[in-house]
Amino acid sequence: MQESPVFVKMFEFVAWLIPLSVKFPRQQRFVVAAAVQRATFAAHEALIRAGQSAEPATALAHLNEVAAQLALVRFHLRLSERLLLISVNQYEYASECLAELGRLVQAWRRSCRTKTTIIATPTTAVPGAASS
Repeated sequence: MQESPVFVKMFEFVAWLIPLSVKFPRQQRFVVAAAVQRATFAAHEALIRAGQSAEPATALAHLNEVAAQLALVRFHLRLSERLLLISVNQYEYASECLAELGRLVQAWRRSCRTKTTIIATPTTAVPGAASS
């Protein structure tokens, strides 16, 4: 069975980011590197929870958490680039990955919102049908 692109891209991003952040200077490893790692793992875990959710509303809540954590990852990486902990090329690559992940998550969120709206919309009575 083929995995959804969002899971593959998230895994690839995590696999790229962790070795990069481990190379941060010692004094930043426990501050900036730890923060970017926490936010990245939190996003990945929330994504897995969304994938395991049976209800669209529950999946949507987890996807909202993914979006928030990805915003934190963006912030930490922007700070890392500003502090010269990562190169401009590394920052550009990370930004492209995060933009793609954001698009995939947003599409999934729209899908969940549509399903939640359809489920929450009351059914209308059929004209001429007998009421019990």
